Amino acid sequence: MTLPFHPVLMFFAGGGITPIAIYCGAIVVFLLSIFWRPQVGVYFLVPLLPLQTVRYLLHPLPFGEKLVDFVLLGVILGLLIHRKGRVFPQTPLNVFLVVWAVFHYVSLWRGALFLGVDLPWWVSDPRFSNWKNYMIMPLLFMTVAAAIKEKGQMQILMALMAVSVLRNNLGFYNTVSERDFTHFSYGLRYAGTLGYAGENGLAAFEAQTALFCIGLMPFIRRKAVKIAMLGFVVSCLYCLLFAFSRGGYLGFLAGLLFLGVLYERKLLVLFLGLVLSWQALVPKAVSERIFMTYEDGQIDSSAGERVTIWQDALTLIEQRPIFGSGFDTYEFMNRVDEFRDTHNIYLKVLVEMGVLGLLLFLALLLKSLGVGYRLFRAAEDPVFRGIGLGLAAVMVCTLVVNLFGDRWMYLQVTGYTFALLGLAVRAQIITNEARDASAESEEQPAQPVVLEPVGV
Repeated sequence: MTLPFHPVLMFFAGGGITPIAIYCGAIVVFLLSIFWRPQVGVYFLVPLLPLQTVRYLLHPLPFGEKLVDFVLLGVILGLLIHRKGRVFPQTPLNVFLVVWAVFHYVSLWRGALFLGVDLPWWVSDPRFSNWKNYMIMPLLFMTVAAAIKEKGQMQILMALMAVSVLRNNLGFYNTVSERDFTHFSYGLRYAGTLGYAGENGLAAFEAQTALFCIGLMPFIRRKAVKIAMLGFVVSCLYCLLFAFSRGGYLGFLAGLLFLGVLYERKLLVLFLGLVLSWQALVPKAVSERIFMTYEDGQIDSSAGERVTIWQDALTLIEQRPIFGSGFDTYEFMNRVDEFRDTHNIYLKVLVEMGVLGLLLFLALLLKSLGVGYRLFRAAEDPVFRGIGLGLAAVMVCTLVVNLFGDRWMYLQVTGYTFALLGLAVRAQIITNEARDASAESEEQPAQPVVLEPVGV
């Protein structure tokens, strides 16, 4: 198989792959997605999502910053050309996501009036561009669910996603492994290939990825694949550990507890072991970070800064509790020093879109968790059950890590979550179709047996 070549190429070439190779590959994949198979574009695009620093290299090239939009457009055009019936499948989230997108667009205009800036007509407006980039993720979900139609295609995509993550994890290890972890300092932190999502974004991504694999692993029958997945999870946990993100640690533990309670009781023992003995297991720099101390013994000021930002956000919420000030407005308010974020996405949504926006956001998270849980309970195929359980654990982690900042609106962090959501929906469709076909075959009346007369 040669089409989804780029993650494997990046794995062996490290950072040496040229932007021209990716750029030309995107053009080829764009055409193949339109005129041959739309899933080719999904194979190419999704593994590139967490590699933000790699995609940065394309920005100097003509329209290089539009790589995601360009390839996604090719997949959608291919779906339209090759459609047999509906372009996008019927899912439990279709109508909700339309309402959600429209609500955000109306809120975008409300924010322009609040800030007294130009109306958001096109991508030249930074706030419109931010809204468009945010809407890419639900569109990615719909596209994955439409283009990936078979179990084998799901396995190919998940394998390519894993190779891409492994490329990031090996690069992270090569960068930080020689550092001195006897004491914590901010200079020890590194965001890997996730770019402006930062170290906390990296930690959230690694925690979610590890939890998905832990949820999937019990349903994998081949021992060699299980061993490979275990090694992959260890690489994710290494990056999580040395990202020094307290929110990431809590998110992972919450997801692990969820998996232990829901399915695998052995994970409860692991959870209790980590809670009771973590100080003996982790380097001193990690324990210092958790207790918010560093080299000179001073208390970390980040916790105090967050409390100040949260208190200020609460005053804004009281002024416009129902609809908020408008989508993507807080970063332009210049409220607390140089900070452009509330460091808690729930407060951010309340400030910008009010109670209605928060209810919609929570509904999306819980609906996504429900998609995974229902697939886990309903599917007969073990891989499908694992995808459902893993997705549900990812959403539990997402609920926790976003208490400490915005880990949701970054494509390099949440793109995989929406892709996995698309796979879960497709798995549910396949499960329902198989069940309906089985029911129809059972309902078919038995054909009467006609006996031919026997001649004498």
